[in-house]
Amino acid sequence: MNSQRRLVLSGLLCVLICDIGGVIGGVFRSPNSDDALFWRQQAESYLKRILQYEPNRRQGGAGVARNVIIFVGDGMGIASLSTGRIYKGQLAGRSGEEEVLSFDHFENTGFSKTYNTDRQVPDSAGTATAMFTGVKTKYGFIGVDYSATATNEVAASVSNIMEWAQAAGKRTGIVTTTRVTHATPAATFAHSFDRNWECEAKIPANVRNKTKDIARQLVENAPGNKMNVIMGGGRSAFGAAIPEHLKTAFKFNGSMEKTCVREDGRNLVKDWLVSKNGSEAAYVWNTAELMNAEVDDLDYLMGLFADTHMSYERVRDTSEGGEPSLADMTEKAIRVLKRKHSNGYVLMVEGGRIDHAHHQNHAHLALREVVELDRAVERALGMVDLDDTLIMVTADHSHSMTFNGYPDRGNDILGFANRPDKLPYETITYANGPGFQTHRINDSSDQPSHLGTWIPVETMNRSAMDYRHMSAFYIGDETHGGEDVAVFAIGPGSSLVRGTFEQNYIAYVMSYAGCMGPAKRFNAECFSKARVPSGATDTVSSASSQLLISIVFLAVAKLCYLF
Repeated sequence: MNSQRRLVLSGLLCVLICDIGGVIGGVFRSPNSDDALFWRQQAESYLKRILQYEPNRRQGGAGVARNVIIFVGDGMGIASLSTGRIYKGQLAGRSGEEEVLSFDHFENTGFSKTYNTDRQVPDSAGTATAMFTGVKTKYGFIGVDYSATATNEVAASVSNIMEWAQAAGKRTGIVTTTRVTHATPAATFAHSFDRNWECEAKIPANVRNKTKDIARQLVENAPGNKMNVIMGGGRSAFGAAIPEHLKTAFKFNGSMEKTCVREDGRNLVKDWLVSKNGSEAAYVWNTAELMNAEVDDLDYLMGLFADTHMSYERVRDTSEGGEPSLADMTEKAIRVLKRKHSNGYVLMVEGGRIDHAHHQNHAHLALREVVELDRAVERALGMVDLDDTLIMVTADHSHSMTFNGYPDRGNDILGFANRPDKLPYETITYANGPGFQTHRINDSSDQPSHLGTWIPVETMNRSAMDYRHMSAFYIGDETHGGEDVAVFAIGPGSSLVRGTFEQNYIAYVMSYAGCMGPAKRFNAECFSKARVPSGATDTVSSASSQLLISIVFLAVAKLCYLF
């Protein structure tokens, strides 16, 4: 039997065995089970359903992506998209409503259901784990399923897209404006019972010798130690703080501004560099170093540009000694990852400070971060070939921000929502957060008490960098929102983004399109002649064999769908 036919039959056998196992397993399991197998079967089921729709059925599949880039706007719910779009237009002197984000015209869109297995409204650890592993999990868990405890992380760990990509010979990378050990980027490489264990100082003393902090996992464990690009903030967690760098930066409040400071005396950046001895590797910590790096020749690039999270775009130090923009980091990452000798690459880019600004009711900062994420997507679109690159843009969750009132078209999106002759209120408000206290007359306010309970909003310094929009209920950090979030996709595999689906399905879209991980077996094109190693022979013509493969795989998929 020739090589191609053996490969095809192996793939078919894998599909049949796994699907039969899934059917049998499903008979004896609760439909509400939250273990890894349940969520993988759920994602597979939705994938099979979507593969039956046009154009997937007509084309024999959804295509193959050599490269996969996923952009995550942390906290970028629908309200953030709408107001961010208007803000983008108004920055350019236009009305704003008719503005277009770089991903608005992506040919496929859907909605993602973001809840964690134990919370209606999720956190970023559980949502990122869902997106990058295909398995939903609990609030605060990273890269582990619902059964994790402080001491069984290895047993409860679930594989992720970076592991799948590296096993398929792809280069990998992460870019973020948060600490690289923060929840969303951490879910691409770490397995942790607690998202806060970014460095060893946050791990309880009684379990420190039984687990690794997230920064160590990035440097010491696969897939983190094999990543070709790591860029963002968070030097303190690596024992590589540079306190004098950015010391004049604007200081904001809130729990998101607290960081994990390493106390064990280790410098993990130095350890990372030593581990790359013999490879073309570089560590950079400011804009000038990044822009001068020979990225087209590097095998590995680590850039940590702040001791904690990187600065908000509105206050970012744009000098050579400051921090690079998200768009610049994205460009450099793609240039490091593009290599002819590889099987492509997988890149995760996070606009993480959207979330942090919302938590403090800083609407003006959040919208500016949406615009910067948009610029990063636009930069990527100008560098890739959409014939072989899948690009997805989504959010991990929403926020309690509302876009309300009846403002005139062209009205300042950060302005007032009602007519000038009425008591003013803002177009953007929050259901909860610290903005309540900002607007309330209290003992620390210089407003006279005869004005009532609230400071007149028109008298406040609304242009201040730390200004907070009004919230209806006081809480130190505003909460997330639980509604579905949008998913945009373009390129090979993008036709799988359709309808409203569980968030863990996103991982299966990338797996299927990228010919990596658990969903590869459903993609007939992953086993086509073009993907057989050089030297293999086949007497069947390419066109005929490709048609045969597609027919058989679709028949199996149809059979599986009936179950």
